[in-house]
Amino acid sequence: MAATLVASAPLHAEPAAAPTPNGPVYGALPGALPPGFAYRYNDTGRGWPVRPTRAQHPIRGSFLDPRGADNDGLGGYHFGVDVNVDDRHPDPGAPPGLSHRVYALESGVVSEPVNDPKRTCGNRRLDIGHFAYWHTSPTVHVGQRVRARQQIGWTCAGEWHVHVSEWQIYRGVRVWVNPLHRGGKLVPLADTLAPVVQELRFRTPPQTPWNPTVDLAQPDSSTALLPSRLHGSIEVRARIGDPQSFLGFLAANPSWAALHHPYRVSIEIRNAASGRVVVRRTSFQSDQLPQAPYLVHYAPGTREYSSVSECVGPPPAPDCSGRYWFRPLSRFRQEFWDTRRGPNGAYVVVVRASDLAGNVGERRQRVVVAN
Repeated sequence: MAATLVASAPLHAEPAAAPTPNGPVYGALPGALPPGFAYRYNDTGRGWPVRPTRAQHPIRGSFLDPRGADNDGLGGYHFGVDVNVDDRHPDPGAPPGLSHRVYALESGVVSEPVNDPKRTCGNRRLDIGHFAYWHTSPTVHVGQRVRARQQIGWTCAGEWHVHVSEWQIYRGVRVWVNPLHRGGKLVPLADTLAPVVQELRFRTPPQTPWNPTVDLAQPDSSTALLPSRLHGSIEVRARIGDPQSFLGFLAANPSWAALHHPYRVSIEIRNAASGRVVVRRTSFQSDQLPQAPYLVHYAPGTREYSSVSECVGPPPAPDCSGRYWFRPLSRFRQEFWDTRRGPNGAYVVVVRASDLAGNVGERRQRVVVAN
């Protein structure tokens, strides 16, 4: 599910197009919530929404993954996580067209099952407590009170997952938050691998605005620069992915696994000779939907991963992995490093990425400014 919707939209609304999530900003940092933010629930239960409910399950679709081509109603942020199930092995007793039982993460009253026969199974959803479940065919009705770990529906055969979104109240506004946050409901949750900053690139500002019409891999009108000869205003781009240490049934087919979106990305640029810091900032933090335009958060070259059904085929996709390209200098708008404000010479660019478990990866690159 793509978050082209406004983050403060009522939970009964279907996702709708909106230019930028509008949750309240904390600390001038897109997507951040205050340290120690109090997540509220109706109970203290924890677990997972599919069997076994007390064991970890693989997640391919992570919070803030790219969805669609652009920010004009055709794409946006993934505002939840996709908990995967193995559709090759449905739960015993699964009705035709359905696959795995779905269980409530939290007690509460069912506020919106969408089980209209006119809707395909993949377009059905229901809300209970602070959670919403997509691609789920409900077995409960509006107004019904359910308890945590009670069955509430079935996943749809061919979807290979249940999409889980979580909302909280921040400064009086309902915002979509990262369901994998510390102290959350999805437990156990192990992750021992650090994000990998795979590549850095340096580009001029684009001559015209970037408006992709097919996908985010479409190039823009900027020009590539050699790290050994930077000049003028520079955009730094970073290819980053967060591999997962737990793959569950996906481990038997590693090509089906997908990297996760990093939790936090920051950049530091130092003069190599003096050590003086010329730029130091954090680009975003993935606590809630970032209040940054989709096409600022992501840079050209980004590619949404294929679904498991596309990976499986027939025919199987030759490459179902995606890739994330970010703009570490940019926050709420596209930003650049003006190399003319300092002396020519060598600099060191460091981009760091962290995940929710506290694992950190970085890449350092020596560059030369020659204005």
